[in-house]
Amino acid sequence: MLDLGFVGLLIIWSAVVGLTLLRRFGPLPESGSEAIGLAVPLGLGTLAMAALGLGQVGWLGRPGLIGVLIVGLVVGLRPWVWDTLRSGLRRPRLLRTEAGRIDPIGAMFDLTLGLILLGSLLTALIPPTDGDALCYHLQVPKLFLWGGSVVYEPDLHETVYPLVTEMLYAVGLAFRGPVACRLIQWAIGVFFAWNVASLARPLMGDRARWAATIALGVPAVSNGMGAPLNDVALATMTTAALVAWVRWLDRPSVLGAALIGVLVGLAMGVKYPALVWAGVLGLGMLLAIRPGRLPWKTAIRHAAVFGGVALVIGGSWYLRAYLYTGNPVHPFFRETFGSGFDVVLSDDKRPMEPTAWNLVTAIVPMTLDPNRFDSFAHQFGPAFLLFLPAVLIWRPPLRLVTLVLVAYAFLLICLSQRQSMRFVLPSVGPMAVAVAWLVADWSRRRGIAPRLLMASVALMMVFEATIALSRPRHGLAVALGIESAEQFLMRREPTYRVGQWIDARLPESARIVGQDHRGFYLPRPYAMEKAHRRRTGLGTRGETPEQVLAHFSGQGFTHVLFCPPEPLDAIEFDPDLHALLGPWVEDQVPLYAESITDPDGVTRHYALYRLPDPAPLAREDSPGGARR
Repeated sequence: MLDLGFVGLLIIWSAVVGLTLLRRFGPLPESGSEAIGLAVPLGLGTLAMAALGLGQVGWLGRPGLIGVLIVGLVVGLRPWVWDTLRSGLRRPRLLRTEAGRIDPIGAMFDLTLGLILLGSLLTALIPPTDGDALCYHLQVPKLFLWGGSVVYEPDLHETVYPLVTEMLYAVGLAFRGPVACRLIQWAIGVFFAWNVASLARPLMGDRARWAATIALGVPAVSNGMGAPLNDVALATMTTAALVAWVRWLDRPSVLGAALIGVLVGLAMGVKYPALVWAGVLGLGMLLAIRPGRLPWKTAIRHAAVFGGVALVIGGSWYLRAYLYTGNPVHPFFRETFGSGFDVVLSDDKRPMEPTAWNLVTAIVPMTLDPNRFDSFAHQFGPAFLLFLPAVLIWRPPLRLVTLVLVAYAFLLICLSQRQSMRFVLPSVGPMAVAVAWLVADWSRRRGIAPRLLMASVALMMVFEATIALSRPRHGLAVALGIESAEQFLMRREPTYRVGQWIDARLPESARIVGQDHRGFYLPRPYAMEKAHRRRTGLGTRGETPEQVLAHFSGQGFTHVLFCPPEPLDAIEFDPDLHALLGPWVEDQVPLYAESITDPDGVTRHYALYRLPDPAPLAREDSPGGARR
């Protein structure tokens, strides 16, 4: 509960600071709810950028972050801020219509929304065991906090990615722990739904929350809300930018264009696909030219302001990557920039041939065969395939058509490069508005066909709520406080058990290179040996075991960790280190050895060895030494 309270205070801080900043971009939205929906992402982004600034000067830690939080409250505490918060947090009319009667369709959506939020919240209360989180999204901010600086670690290339979300995790780790990071992502997901409702409100009024429910019901979204990753954060920032963009379309202004730029810039700092979102919105600003309403000179000036502000806010991450690696979008497009990895855009990342027809109809295979593109957990769900095509024949209003075109343009461009549901979550919000608008129209009609359609909507809601509620089943005891986090991790996360042994027995000066990708729970500096070999070319020049050992020792590593699975093809695993050091390992006794079976049934044989002193190895491998 302390983690939940901490994240709640962080959201209040973000709302206060965000509202103060939002007022600098012109009058606040008439709806207090819309104002808060824009303010919280703006405030969270400001905190992340402040953490980046602290890290650049070596002050990233509790004292520096406390200073930022205090300054934010001092600047943001104004009477009108509290008035806006009170008006925006008024309890929505649930279950009943304006006439006071029970609305069965609305009740279904409200119940589904509550169940999805509950299931994802319980999931977020479970200590993280997600592979990507432990090797990257939590490991990177942990590394930054250890040194108090935002550094580039060559063997953890993610340290030069856009890291807005990870800087928020740094705040969570500095004051609480990894569960707080999961809850930060859950809260960010709530404001994703909040802004989807803001997009829908001009079209649907009080029923706008139906669109929010459909968006949260997408399995990739409800799953992402319970994991400390950055996919839902990307959807939140881009959807907030879309809300600001629609406001600009209604009332064009330079300050409105600048606000879009700020939010898009923050989205660019979350994940690379935001670059595509920026391009789509910028093109949309130019296409908004209307004689007598928005002259072309004005549109171009506003688009330039938008682009310039986005570049200033988001460009810091890309400049940082360029300075360290020579590639502003490292590790993508290696053939263009000369550094990076071809594997990130290899053919297996595009299981579907990116032809025009395949891209236009991509939601069909991505819905029916999600494992082909990502996994069952990260999928569109049935809503869009079942109902979105009906928009083509239902004569939707221009505003809705515009939202769907923005979403689909983004979807097509992204899928032409990398076909993963996690990269295209920004398209979910606008498409959810379209589906909700259709459902609202069907709910007003009489006859067998509308009733059958509403029955299918109800079944879809039950399906998606069930998925969200089923996710925390493996950790329900720890989420409810019945089991401790330590007990849960000891039986669910192998690297936590290994880390406990390391913490108790290895000196603080130990540095480990190992085969496991997941380093977050290891309490000493850790490098994944595959990443190190890929960077240095180690093992590609016919090195002897002594030369490999001398290299590791010369790089400052003191221990090497093996963890081969049984069988070797049980999971994706690189056995090359065994081939390189096999003869040496046969003659050694490990400091630690344990076979651990994870919840997926995969057994890994962990073994930790101390690396020898590099000086004798160097003498053995010299021309006059015992070995050549």
